[in-house]
Amino acid sequence: FGIAFSFFFILAGLFVWRQGVVNFIAGYQEGSKDEEKGLAKRIGLVIILFGAECLILLLLDLYLIPIEAYYIGVLAIFNISILLLLFIKARV
Repeated sequence: FGIAFSFFFILAGLFVWRQGVVNFIAGYQEGSKDEEKGLAKRIGLVIILFGAECLILLLLDLYLIPIEAYYIGVLAIFNISILLLLFIKARV
């Protein structure tokens, strides 16, 4: 399931990046910001990186060293924090 999970996030990030879709963001009003494409690229990149991080950690855990779930949780919180900062920056 881990590999499918990772590829889901990579594909979702590519979709957001390529399509410029930002209307799924709660509270985001379409047309309120001129830089919708830029916001979509930044958010898409963070989602892609999260999927890549998950895939790398999964492969490391399976083949090299055992990794505790704690580290994956820390990375998830870090990525969510980056997304929140991007939303705040887009609002200002």
